Amino acid sequence: MHIASPPIYLEVIWRVTGVVIVDGLVALVFEGGRRQGEISGWVERVREELAISLCRKLASSGVFDDVVLITDGPALADRAGAIDGVSVELDRCCDNYHFGARLVQALQARAAMGFVYMGGGSGFFMTVPEIVNFAEMVKNNPEAIVANNLFSADMFGTASSDAIARLNLPSNDNSVPMIAGAAGMDLVALPPSVGSVFDVDTPSDLLVLASVIPQLAPEEAAVLDAIRSGPIEPAMSRLAEAREVLGRDFAEVGLFGRVSPATTMDLNTRTRCRLRVFSEERNMRALGRDVPGGARSLIGKHIEAVGPEAFFADLAWCCDAAFIDTRVLFFHMRADLSQEERFASDLFLYDRLADNGVARFVKAAAEAGLPVTLGGHSLVSGGVRLLAAAEHGGRCDVV
Repeated sequence: MHIASPPIYLEVIWRVTGVVIVDGLVALVFEGGRRQGEISGWVERVREELAISLCRKLASSGVFDDVVLITDGPALADRAGAIDGVSVELDRCCDNYHFGARLVQALQARAAMGFVYMGGGSGFFMTVPEIVNFAEMVKNNPEAIVANNLFSADMFGTASSDAIARLNLPSNDNSVPMIAGAAGMDLVALPPSVGSVFDVDTPSDLLVLASVIPQLAPEEAAVLDAIRSGPIEPAMSRLAEAREVLGRDFAEVGLFGRVSPATTMDLNTRTRCRLRVFSEERNMRALGRDVPGGARSLIGKHIEAVGPEAFFADLAWCCDAAFIDTRVLFFHMRADLSQEERFASDLFLYDRLADNGVARFVKAAAEAGLPVTLGGHSLVSGGVRLLAAAEHGGRCDVV
């Protein structure tokens, strides 16, 4: 196993000209951050399994000069370092971690290489041909940044590492392509397959995985076992009911939150459901609106006007199942929730929520007259698309 110590933090300098293009390509996988709380710790353990799976897949693709896992988890570092073709950089866990600064460190240590960056929870359902295509797109667009979502990315890459390393990069990965585009780089989007858009970060994402792994990735037993070790009921049963609705002809399915046109198109292609879509606050995180009071939700205003019980009664009147991106609603409600509380809401554990308004909403969702699944952005993008793919026996490496 090769574990390297990362270089000292370096100052990030803004630059808009002088792109340096290179031939080599390295895959960088970031996974870390110690999560506090029972649910958060469970999510962290599952994400470690996902990161191991991703490192194996990247190494087996044969298109990278190196695959590097950057983590603050010693046990994860040991496991990844035992994989052929994977090296590891073990960081010290620190409160002032800054994604952009850490990415710059990694790039400056490899000045002669382009790169593909992927978060440890991303790309689980990407096929090896998709990864090869990702690398080829990076090489074939040498002055561009290639990303799965140009406005809120979970993976991106460029052959112009020097240009990225000299930008004023943010503390999270989502807005890096936007910043690169503002600095003059071309923006190129990956084909929006389910594999490229599904990112695992919340309990609802784990519930989706537990539902679809037996059909779409039966070899990933370790991931499934890790998920089943957590507090998945009663939310798992409700998600199973919602998934069954996706398989019924002319069923009415509601999607609320940061829903993209690509998701709507995918579901219209895979299913024979009638979709009721209300999309709002797309790119919320990249635009800095993911703070209490920062988001504005018409659905949230309606819930405030009639109450969550009446809202879900109305929803049951017109829908057979609903998938709700609650983060938009919570920020609209000015709810200052911890990560553990947001995760508890996904699992219908409303007794763990200190905010009375949020607890009332989650309780109403759990007791609604239709199956409701609560989660974050990924639920109403890759998550619902994966459920539809598994329900209809299709592949997930297509739009």
